[in-house]
Amino acid sequence: MQLLWALLVCYLPSPLARRVARVALGWDIHPTAYLGRSLIRVGHVSMGPRAIIGPRNNIRGLSELRMAEDSNIATRNSITAFPKAAELSKDVFPHSPDREPVLVLGVGAKVTDNHEIDCSDRVELGRHAALAGFSSQVLTHSLNLVTDRQTTGAVVLGDHCAVMSGCILQSGTRVPARAIISAGSVVTTRLTTEQALYRGNPAELVRELPDHLAYFHRGEGPAEELDAGAG
Repeated sequence: MQLLWALLVCYLPSPLARRVARVALGWDIHPTAYLGRSLIRVGHVSMGPRAIIGPRNNIRGLSELRMAEDSNIATRNSITAFPKAAELSKDVFPHSPDREPVLVLGVGAKVTDNHEIDCSDRVELGRHAALAGFSSQVLTHSLNLVTDRQTTGAVVLGDHCAVMSGCILQSGTRVPARAIISAGSVVTTRLTTEQALYRGNPAELVRELPDHLAYFHRGEGPAEELDAGAG
């Protein structure tokens, strides 16, 4: 039945999709939010004012998708999770009992185009953070080779940080506030220095960045769109 409602929401115009999502699925969708033609099979969705889910996204398996005002999931993104044990006969990750298969987007946060996000554990983007450019991967589960166990770990992007094209963020990592991850980099640890440029595999600190970069002050003046093709 959920699949039928999800298909209906996918193909209806946004005003009708919002109404069906609220009434039939119990989702919390603000009247100014926009639902594009995307397949969304999620336990609960909340979308704040002017939040946007664009077309051709595949979002499934999450317990919750939470989008604050002005947040945006653009197009062609694959956002998936292994559901919790309550939704399966047996949890896929018994050694991570506290995992949260959720995606949280803060105010003005953006996921641009053609990214793959594994939300088997929590993925959180802070205020005006961006998974920018194209074709990055966010992984929240991995095989521990020492214990031979599948485990999970949350991935967090701090406020006003940007992850550029073709990056990989591994399970349990963190990108600090106002950090820029250069295109093609692999984040394997919890990075700590704020307002800095990181690059490489594994991503390492290159240099600290000046405070006057306009990107670090999004939300303080007229809104500007991040170029989806930025690399």
